[in-house]
Amino acid sequence: MELNITGLPDSLRPAIDLLAPRWDITVTADAELTVTLAPTAGTLTVTRADTAGTIGYPGVAAALRGLTEWIAHAQNERHFSYQEMPTAATVGLLLDIRHNAQLTTREGQALLQRLAMLGYTALTVITGPNTLLDSNQLNTDAQILHIAQTILTAVPDKTPAGAISLHMDQGLAPNQGVMVAAAQAAALTRPTELWATAAFTDGGETPTRAMMLGLQAVAEAAYAPELTKDWLAAQFWLMQHEDWDGFYALDQFDNFKRRGKTNIQGANPSKLLLYMDWLTPRFWANFSGVDAKKHYRVLAEKLGGAVTTQTTRPLYAYYQQLARFLSHKAHLLDAIQDAYRAGDRDEMTGVIAELQALARRLDKLHDARQALWLVERSPIGWEVVDNRFGALKQRLLTAVERLSAWEDGRLPELPEMTAPLTAIATEKGGKLGFARYHDIISPFPQA
Repeated sequence: MELNITGLPDSLRPAIDLLAPRWDITVTADAELTVTLAPTAGTLTVTRADTAGTIGYPGVAAALRGLTEWIAHAQNERHFSYQEMPTAATVGLLLDIRHNAQLTTREGQALLQRLAMLGYTALTVITGPNTLLDSNQLNTDAQILHIAQTILTAVPDKTPAGAISLHMDQGLAPNQGVMVAAAQAAALTRPTELWATAAFTDGGETPTRAMMLGLQAVAEAAYAPELTKDWLAAQFWLMQHEDWDGFYALDQFDNFKRRGKTNIQGANPSKLLLYMDWLTPRFWANFSGVDAKKHYRVLAEKLGGAVTTQTTRPLYAYYQQLARFLSHKAHLLDAIQDAYRAGDRDEMTGVIAELQALARRLDKLHDARQALWLVERSPIGWEVVDNRFGALKQRLLTAVERLSAWEDGRLPELPEMTAPLTAIATEKGGKLGFARYHDIISPFPQA
């Protein structure tokens, strides 16, 4: 789209030039379509009437957000008019990547641009003492985009006011339900300071790009007149061209509840299932009240039907494979126990064949996760997750070996198969309880 932008202050020109490729626009005075920027007090106004438009903006961040919205609307609409009421003087992201989840400088630049387009004013990055980010480059981009950037090597003494967790540290996927509920609550109070917080700890197993819906939700809490899920879905598509249904489905990795209930306990059953032992699945009793095989199969189908972009295609590829793997593993955990307890060696032959096929699927899951990691983060740090996948693969091969020895009569019994499968947590008022994985002593390498 060719666009003539008038009323543009000199201080904003570098930001417009930097974001023009992201907006897919060419700024030229010869363009038929014109939008005029005009400072206003308090209200962000976005309008278009045929070939002319206006953006009334109360600040630089609102101007860049308004342009993002205006350009997106103008792709398909010749007439539109609406207002937003930004009340937060600070809309920031506090990003903790101290351990092995170090972003590449390129990904950091892309994140800064995304924040500017959504209307953020600040970014604080906690990197640890040996940061791999090019802080000079990021500071240059932040200044161009009028984002107040701070790079720290230690966690600040206190969490900033108006903090909303994006739940990047819970497990394998973010807790979207709790995050959206917190953003909706913040939208009602209209705070003067609002921060999204994202901590990539415990190995950085949640991908960075999984926080995109969370960034949108916090921005809408700061700007939107009201924050309904329909509004959030529409804005997510408008401003980031991403699919609400696909992203919100990530909540179901750790949420077996129905009728829109949230996972308020912060349980992470997907992580429990992924790392659970094959022969001594001592946490399997936690899943007795749900059909985990069906749950993750349906989730994989839902993720497979999501609308993707170049940015999120590797994210969905990984999560769809993860859901399929968890579904198959849930099936096999039952099948192993059933065949062994029944003394059915013929049945175990088929189970072993499925385990061998699953080992190949685990290799593909590893490759999908590695591909995603390397477009987001430094290869220095991947070794933590690599070690976890390696432990999973070796334990699976050992299980095949042990079960094969029992199946062909070389071992009369498997003592590990008689260990009690005892539930380890109880959810108050519910049938199920899942312990948080990082409350359990882990055999896997920690960051």
